Amino acid sequence: MAASCSLMAQPAMAEKVVRWAQQSDIPTLDPYAFASTPALAFQNHIYEGLVQWNEQLEMEGALATRWEQRDDTTLRFYLREGVRFHNGNDFNADDVVASIARVTHPDSGIRGNASSIKEAVKVDEYTVDIRLSSKSPIALNELSGILMMDKEWMEEHRALEPTSMSKGTEGYATNNTNGTGPFRLESRRRDAEMVLVKNADWWNGDQAQHNIDRIIYKPVSSDATRLAGILAGEFDLVSDVPLQDLPRLEKEKRVEVMVRPSLRVIFLSLNMADELNAGNVDGKNPLQDRRVREAMHMAIDREAIVKKIMRGMTDVANTFVAPAIAGFDAERGVELGYDPERAKALLAEAGYPKGFKLAFDCEQGYYLNAEQWCQAVQRYWARIGIDSSLNVHPRSVYSQIRDNGRTDVAVLGWANLPLYDAYSINQQLLHSRDGGIYGAFNIPRFKNDTIDRLIEQSNTELDQQVRADLMGEVLALAQQELPFLPLHFEPVAWATSDKLSITQNPDNVVRLWYASLN
Repeated sequence: MAASCSLMAQPAMAEKVVRWAQQSDIPTLDPYAFASTPALAFQNHIYEGLVQWNEQLEMEGALATRWEQRDDTTLRFYLREGVRFHNGNDFNADDVVASIARVTHPDSGIRGNASSIKEAVKVDEYTVDIRLSSKSPIALNELSGILMMDKEWMEEHRALEPTSMSKGTEGYATNNTNGTGPFRLESRRRDAEMVLVKNADWWNGDQAQHNIDRIIYKPVSSDATRLAGILAGEFDLVSDVPLQDLPRLEKEKRVEVMVRPSLRVIFLSLNMADELNAGNVDGKNPLQDRRVREAMHMAIDREAIVKKIMRGMTDVANTFVAPAIAGFDAERGVELGYDPERAKALLAEAGYPKGFKLAFDCEQGYYLNAEQWCQAVQRYWARIGIDSSLNVHPRSVYSQIRDNGRTDVAVLGWANLPLYDAYSINQQLLHSRDGGIYGAFNIPRFKNDTIDRLIEQSNTELDQQVRADLMGEVLALAQQELPFLPLHFEPVAWATSDKLSITQNPDNVVRLWYASLN
């Protein structure tokens, strides 16, 4: 009996399990609810798009085997046959049509990531036309972030319409999944644990690079607990290591530390609407004056923040995009260095010699060391007379405060994913809000007619050099106006056990379907 029990236990003991810890939970499993890199990274283990970025960040087919440009506004996709969703339903053109309708719905939380997509039309069971709003150079980039869902499953669970984190809506797809990807959801306990298991029927199983049977994802808010867990071998991957802990981890033979610059720029977003949440000054919102915005930027010692709080592991950001993003031009960046005396003079010149009050809201457990640099910014502003009341919130609360304009200063990180293109920031942050595809994250309520025109022109420009020039011009103009104050490039900081082999890319997307356990 003992020998029999031992033999029976062997498969479980041989199971290859990756234990993944991160500071905060994935707030939703609905792939159309929230434009977030961590959410995207997790959901891509479960769901797949027609196309995808591979491990080398090259575009390739996923649920589509090939595609062709039929005319200026039509892309025809030939779907992979024999693919099944996790519940056994077949994947076909009906699912693509329903998914595109859902993601382009006005209430979709990632509607801005599908700005060029108009609709999908079924040609036959495994052929579908994606119709564009106009000719577009970035349609494939956008489709890489549109993950395909099962029409029958959505109908069964009344999930044909999307949910939105910004609007605080939830539905069946918030906590339940049914994808075609390499892993399927086994269980979810919000803010405690999620378990994914290998999809034994994955269409790409014969070519799979990973050897992982199970992924256990744990949100662990305590930095000390995550550090202790990776040191004790309780975790195999910590994908947001506090920078101050890296030197200690580098001394451990059983731990590999992975640090590199990312594509994400960290910003402060300023409320440029007619009314301040903290109350106007003599009937005016001071943040509408560019001199005030310049003063606020000059008052922040960003070099000190990078050196002390970010441990010198990144650089000050003087541009709205990272160097790897098309449209980047270092020579046309923000040229305002730390100068508190000049900042005071600008405030006085603008008519606010005694400063003013602001509501300041920061996010907990998402951006590296955010609470520390938010507190530092608050202190710098106090030195020039700006009294900012700082409040820190978890993401589930913070998103609704920030995205609905219920604060005067918010924090925001933007990596231009899944497009890997400056059109992302131009279209979603810098174009004025139109209630449709433009300005979804224009939190400041910034409006510049010239910038709007240039963005719309770049949207249909197929000549890549002309298009890059247009995007660069948009960024240069916006950087002069400072609706967002750039702080620094957020570094990617991971720690893994020596058993896990995984590639780290600057997009900070964890791709465990390319990883392996020794």
